[in-house]
Amino acid sequence: MQKIVTKREKLIFFATIGVIVFAVLFNFLIVPVLNRGEILNKEISYNLAKLKKYHWLLAQSERIKNKSSKFSPSAQISSDVKDATIVILSELEEVARNSNVKIIDIRPQGSARGANLYKETLIDVRTEASAENYLKFIYNLQNSLSLLRIKRFQLTAKPNPQALEGNFSISQISLSD
Repeated sequence: MQKIVTKREKLIFFATIGVIVFAVLFNFLIVPVLNRGEILNKEISYNLAKLKKYHWLLAQSERIKNKSSKFSPSAQISSDVKDATIVILSELEEVARNSNVKIIDIRPQGSARGANLYKETLIDVRTEASAENYLKFIYNLQNSLSLLRIKRFQLTAKPNPQALEGNFSISQISLSD
């Protein structure tokens, strides 16, 4: 016996197939595009707000310099006079403080010259922190404006399950005088 499919059954079948195809296309093509657009809009808004803030700070920089020069004449010391090691150490302490990393020991290793074009200052640092804080510390060091770079590091587990001990060898490259 041959079964004949009625028009109504064909219509329901094709409508069901159409709904399934539409649902698949919507969930796997349209929704990700809309979500990506929403994420990009949020990033644009955030970066626009940052840009406005930086623009405002840039406009205020001259006024801030004038006011600060009245109060602190020692702030006008040129960067040539400052010792590079002191600047690097203060930068390392600031990065560690922002990352909740405890510095146990800091030892400047001196400077080495490379082909009379640049000077590399090396510092050994012993620290203690959690793994998450080390991630922040390493990220902030690598993105430092002072051109700090990690040449070598070693993390060792401590008896406290949350703490790790880290030994870092950090360098900064600057133009030779």
